[in-house]
Amino acid sequence: MSNDVKISEDLLYKIWEEKRLNDSVTTVDGLALEIIDTGVRNHDEAGPDYHNARIRIGNITFAGDIEIDTLHSDWKSHGHNLNQRYNKVILHAVLSNDSSYPFVVTANGRKVPTLELQKFLTSTIKKNLPDDLTNIKNASEIKMPCKEANVTLERREKLKFIKELGLLRFRKKCERNIERLKELIVLNELNLKEPKVYHDFHQQINSREFHKNEFEPLVFWEQLLYEELFEALGYSKNKDIMLKLSKAVEIKYFNSDSNITIQKIESILLFISGLMPELADIPDEKTSIYMRKCLDDWNDFKSKYDSKTFSKNDWHFFKLRPQNFPTVRLAAGARFVEKIINKNLFNKLASIFGEDTPNQKIVSQLRNEIVVKGEGYWANHFNFNKPNKTRLNYFVGIGRADEIIINIILPIFSVYFEINNKKIQSKKVLDLFINFYQKEGNHLVDQVNDALGFKNEKFRSVYYQGMIDLFRNYCIKQKCLQCEIGKKVFTS
Repeated sequence: MSNDVKISEDLLYKIWEEKRLNDSVTTVDGLALEIIDTGVRNHDEAGPDYHNARIRIGNITFAGDIEIDTLHSDWKSHGHNLNQRYNKVILHAVLSNDSSYPFVVTANGRKVPTLELQKFLTSTIKKNLPDDLTNIKNASEIKMPCKEANVTLERREKLKFIKELGLLRFRKKCERNIERLKELIVLNELNLKEPKVYHDFHQQINSREFHKNEFEPLVFWEQLLYEELFEALGYSKNKDIMLKLSKAVEIKYFNSDSNITIQKIESILLFISGLMPELADIPDEKTSIYMRKCLDDWNDFKSKYDSKTFSKNDWHFFKLRPQNFPTVRLAAGARFVEKIINKNLFNKLASIFGEDTPNQKIVSQLRNEIVVKGEGYWANHFNFNKPNKTRLNYFVGIGRADEIIINIILPIFSVYFEINNKKIQSKKVLDLFINFYQKEGNHLVDQVNDALGFKNEKFRSVYYQGMIDLFRNYCIKQKCLQCEIGKKVFTS
């Protein structure tokens, strides 16, 4: 295999689907393998890559799922060995076998044979790999109908519309925060848990009038901040379950312990989330010590908890980088919860927006509060009993911190200052949003930025947010004639 060609999983899928392998294929342990039916590609967010496949190993025909990974070790590092969705896998196809084992083991204890793909690629297939990679890349690029035509429109006109969309997106986030605060107020009045079905609940919110003093209790703002942070930590694949967890384990539960610590919070979250395995299944002593401490903490707390618990099957490890595993995200979340409770994080963030404080200093102080350094058990593990090869220095780095500041901190405090009639601070928040420059980009925004003929505008948050809104609400919905750019381009 040529070292200068990096094989993506998309290319592995192509090789699998087209059976682009030698005629004589064997499993890692030397058994003859015939691919009868490659199966149906799974485009959902969770579960094996292919369903309803059929293969023959030796004289036995198997029907079930196929999982494709770059490395044999990805099976464990991606958490497939703990996920019951992978119990029907009949073959683990990998580019390279970096393990001494010829099989992997499912959550129910069944051994699954491995196919090492790189051993069966013909010389012709290897020669065509660069072209295949180019085709895959081109196919994955975003489609903007005006990509070639918008060059006729002046840059300032395009930026004006993108800025309007960015501000609209910011206002929508603020409105969502207000609605959630109203829900929290009514839930508290009715002494209700987060309702699944309660037919009068939203009607009651919409029909009643809320007064300024009802928004004063700090616990509502802390709960809102907690929920928004957890949803952000879930990224795209676990944001829903992270949000559900933060609504189930309310901030007041942690407040009930006057000596709450990060370790205790981690323990509580791991047990309620369903991600804590059985202690008997863990042979590693360091992990056993950590888990026993978690169990002691949970036993002290669980009598106070009467809300929902979750299962490990509610969580997605599918196609996640190990540092984004739910276990690591919960470790980051535990540190935010501890700062909310013990370090008065909400009021500390509010105080950063001083009337005379320059924007640059505000940004620096906000980043200092949101960046979370790696520490403890989860700085050295991605999953239970699975040590990292390298220590994780940050649970939340500066790039993710900027995303949290723009999408969570600024909208929350825009609402907070507006409700409390602090007009100078409210204006400062909006000014900061308009002039904030993020440290890192985004693949989608990069492509929209290029399609519109911009340069470094993609790093300025108001344009960054506007480009996301443009693509999601106009481009992919083909609403070109409702878009100010499209109308001028296609009707001129």
